[in-house]
Amino acid sequence: MVARDEKSRIVIFGTPEPPQIPIHLVAGPLSVEVVDGIARGLRWQSVEVIRAISCPIRDESWATYPSQSSEETVRSSRDGFNFERTYVIADGALSCRLIFVGRADGVFRASAELTAHRDFRTNRAGFTVLHPIASLAGSPLAVRRADGSTTLVEFPKMVSPGQPVFDISGLVYLVQGIEVTITFKGEIFEMEDQRNWTDASYKTYCRPLSQPTPYLIAGGETVRQEVEIQVTGSVGRSPDTPTDSRATGLRLDPTREVVPAVSLALDATSLPNADEIEIARLVAPQILQLRVSPETVNSVLDVSLALLRDGHPEIELEIVIPQDRQIDDCLEEIAKRCSSALIRVARVIALPEAYLRSYQPAGPWPGGPTPRDAAVAARRWFPGSRIGGGVLTNFAELNRCRPDMSVCDYITHGATAIVHAADDRSVGESLEGLSHVFASARVLASPREYRLGLVSIGMRSNPYGSRVVANPHQLRLPMAGTDPRQRGLFAAAWAIGAVAATEQCGISSIALAATVGPLGIIYRRAVWPQPIYDDGDGNVVYPLFHVVRALSQIAVAPRLSVGGGPRCVVGVAGETRLGNQVLLLANLSDESRDVTLPQSARVRRLDEETFEAAAGDPDWLRSGEPEHCSAVALSACAVAFVELPNPGKTAG
Repeated sequence: MVARDEKSRIVIFGTPEPPQIPIHLVAGPLSVEVVDGIARGLRWQSVEVIRAISCPIRDESWATYPSQSSEETVRSSRDGFNFERTYVIADGALSCRLIFVGRADGVFRASAELTAHRDFRTNRAGFTVLHPIASLAGSPLAVRRADGSTTLVEFPKMVSPGQPVFDISGLVYLVQGIEVTITFKGEIFEMEDQRNWTDASYKTYCRPLSQPTPYLIAGGETVRQEVEIQVTGSVGRSPDTPTDSRATGLRLDPTREVVPAVSLALDATSLPNADEIEIARLVAPQILQLRVSPETVNSVLDVSLALLRDGHPEIELEIVIPQDRQIDDCLEEIAKRCSSALIRVARVIALPEAYLRSYQPAGPWPGGPTPRDAAVAARRWFPGSRIGGGVLTNFAELNRCRPDMSVCDYITHGATAIVHAADDRSVGESLEGLSHVFASARVLASPREYRLGLVSIGMRSNPYGSRVVANPHQLRLPMAGTDPRQRGLFAAAWAIGAVAATEQCGISSIALAATVGPLGIIYRRAVWPQPIYDDGDGNVVYPLFHVVRALSQIAVAPRLSVGGGPRCVVGVAGETRLGNQVLLLANLSDESRDVTLPQSARVRRLDEETFEAAAGDPDWLRSGEPEHCSAVALSACAVAFVELPNPGKTAG
């Protein structure tokens, strides 16, 4: 991990908080990194066999308790290592002792002791094991049950709405020819498909969700658990295994798709003022995605009218029907307001408020109106609009409450990258999870249209608790409504990765941000600190602003597949009506990457060197002279805006 000064951290991550430095532990061909008590990337002969092992303690809203007063000791030799961590949570309510032991013969053992010093209520307290998805989706899995029997199943290929495996005391699977045997002690485990929340993993956890939550660990009680992992065998390279992380030859290939249209999300909590509206107009989005209720529709429509020019962008409504309102009364009121404002509504999804919450696949489901009822009523009150089905939260809720496709014209859902973890590594891995989500949702939608709601790092609303997590100190927190990376280069690079993940999924549109607020692209002073921006030096937009604007400029253009570049560099490309090729590249790694372009091109780099100019000028993409080059160096989380001329022509 690269060491950075405070300003560099703010520019890249939006916060001076340094990323946590991993402890590298090695025992012969076995290796692992430990960060904040989490064992990450357990590898055998350099192949990842376990994504992570942790022992999270969840509160009654499923948020993770932070550790306090932690102490760590590490002992290592050529043949093995021992890591021990002791800490407390909830102001001393629970003390924890966590031990990781690794041996050169391929044995890794994790053990935990959790002692309650007073009655302690929790939704989950115990080990979680994450399995990587790249080599395992659709592959065989042997499951050892509590009674000693063994069942042969498969890791789900499409994202599973419910737990694919129950009653687990052991697992056996293969990763690139390496056999992985896992034994669980101290509790019965089960597995869920974490791709539902864009995590790039399957998760084996305790305790079973069929048991009541929250539950009590009585004062004086000690909970003991152990996970043992045995890995054996030699590596057999899969055809898609990268051989050179710095390979640079970029290529652009035609596809049968178009680049998704760009939406801007608006709701009553993120309405721009007159000056901000002028800046937002530069984005020129194809769609304004308005989330409204009867109480907020007037204020949201007033702002949308100020953003409209000649009937563009299109208006897409996300209607939340309050629990105390009748569906028809609610939709009639909103439809009449749109009509009186002469707003043509292109698309509508209406959802009863209760369905902003998450439910298990088997329920119990809320009483009262259903999403189907809302869709049928929406077609009555918006007869000229296309009617959506799905959810206003994450794919997990869509997957568990699948829409009746006979009453809707398209499906939709949103996504957040920080449901379960918020470190930079996990957020980066969520892009891998997104590609699986998009592929699964495409299957659910077929042959209907597939459109995305807000896809962001921060959490817009929390289906799993009473609220999003407050983040006054701008840390990397799961389920936080404000994530500091929204202001940095990180979010700009991540957004390009999110759009890159839509390839081959036939996605018509995507919202990557609001205009202002916690998920916005335009700076506004807030109650939380925004370093550099709060200094009053004229900074007005975040790096993500320029990415959203550039994507809007190639929206609905014939899409080009971006391939051949170095690992961790992603791209989105489209061909303009003049035949030029416009390419957005992002380096998702913590190290510099050199990219050779297909030909000489006009290039603008958004990185630490250009950050201040870009933050201070909403029209930065058009100001000054671009570079003319056939190769571009991308530092950590840097973005390149590239324009290649018609084939046979040269740039400049």
